Amino acid sequence: MVQTCSRCSRANPEEASFCYFDGIGLGGRGHASAGVQMNFPKPIRYPSGKSCSNFNELASTILSDWSISLEMMKKGEFGTFFSGIGRLDLAMVATESAKHPSPDQGLDQFLARLPSQPIPPAELEVDPPSLDLGTLKPGKDIKCSVKIRNKGRRILYGSVSIEGIPWLSIGEGKPRSRSRFTTFQDAPLPMTVFSNSLRTSDKTVEGKLIFETSGGNLIVPVTAEIPTKPFMIGSLTGAKNPRQLAEKAKANPAGAAILFENGTVESWYKENGWSYPLPKPSAQGVAAIQQYFEALGYVKAPKVLISATDLLFEFQPGEIKDQTITLYNDEKKSTYAYAKSDKPWVRIAKPVLKSGKAYLKITVSASDLPSTLETATVTINTNGKQSFNVSVEARVVVQGAEFADLTGDVVPVAPQFLGSPFASSTGAQETVQIADAPAPILSVHPLAKKVKSNQWLGYAIIGFFGVSLVILIGAIIFLGAKKISSGKSAPAPATKSK
Repeated sequence: MVQTCSRCSRANPEEASFCYFDGIGLGGRGHASAGVQMNFPKPIRYPSGKSCSNFNELASTILSDWSISLEMMKKGEFGTFFSGIGRLDLAMVATESAKHPSPDQGLDQFLARLPSQPIPPAELEVDPPSLDLGTLKPGKDIKCSVKIRNKGRRILYGSVSIEGIPWLSIGEGKPRSRSRFTTFQDAPLPMTVFSNSLRTSDKTVEGKLIFETSGGNLIVPVTAEIPTKPFMIGSLTGAKNPRQLAEKAKANPAGAAILFENGTVESWYKENGWSYPLPKPSAQGVAAIQQYFEALGYVKAPKVLISATDLLFEFQPGEIKDQTITLYNDEKKSTYAYAKSDKPWVRIAKPVLKSGKAYLKITVSASDLPSTLETATVTINTNGKQSFNVSVEARVVVQGAEFADLTGDVVPVAPQFLGSPFASSTGAQETVQIADAPAPILSVHPLAKKVKSNQWLGYAIIGFFGVSLVILIGAIIFLGAKKISSGKSAPAPATKSK
């Protein structure tokens, strides 16, 4: 006849004396009689010499000698003991508990299944029930904590997470928003306020600690005040947030522009823990105000046009050249820009803003080029996160490149066959092979050396004047000789007869 456990309502075989699932006595024997009145056939002994004769003593010893009990469970000693006394149900529980990913939780699971007198389970309490961090400001990190209390006797384990306050971390060192813990009694939960991550606000900052444990779940509210530091310089004095700063800058753009240019506004953002919306370098003058309004979304950025997206530089060796790209818009608004190149040989000057236009001077030096033909891309960012990619091509034209390089590597002439036949001793014609005919070594010729060293032009000029001088002298000699010879051959004048 199947027996039903009065505690878990599960079916057990007729011959069973104890429930295979929770270990309490069957057949009318209750939980107390199974644990208190029944002694083990033989006691279970601990390495320290302590012995346990029944379930109550075993449960008490497990709680008092937790670390030793963990080792015994890992070695399978509990399973072996209960198999030896015929409690296969508890032996199976001990074996399953030893396989638990968390040894502490596995032993707690085994303790809960022992048919001993009830052991008060873990019960979570957090002190204080709410955490007020007071007034915070960017600067030095702050340490704080709450105390975790276990009002029960069994082990308390679970996790705690932080929600809504990213600058608060569990523990020290690397920021963590979630952590697991295990404890029997009271234990502090240390936390750190990372001041560099604070963001000022005119409202009370609210968050919470969320505990999920074996002793219940709790939520601990966390509050803090992080007041805004007002702007204290020049025409923007008194601004407490970016919107108020924009309003004051609009009322006095000339005075505000100076504070944007010298970095005072950026420093104020940093002191309040805010991200500065403008890129580096920012625009100059009144254009910086427009850039700020566009970054905050208060005004719409104009459509920017560019004068060229392809630049070609052609050099003689050693030359330096520059070209200017103009960015502008048709809405009579200020245009600002900043650029960077993907190649180091492209040099970009600081943008010049004038009459609503932005001028970018790009300079390339032939001596900086790795080779005679190079390409680069210049990325230009401008109003409203608009951007352009400008292609830059640089060529070095080598003077005299049309002349052959007579001093280059000489390729040996391959074995050849002479084109004209020779008569053999037998009278038959045969083709004679000239093997390993050496190539002419042109590089040793003086003219080749002159050409290689680019001295051919001077020698050509000298040769030209030399030949001209020889021709001139020859012509003079020739004409002189011709005149002399014509004088000798002329007939003598006739004499008159009387």
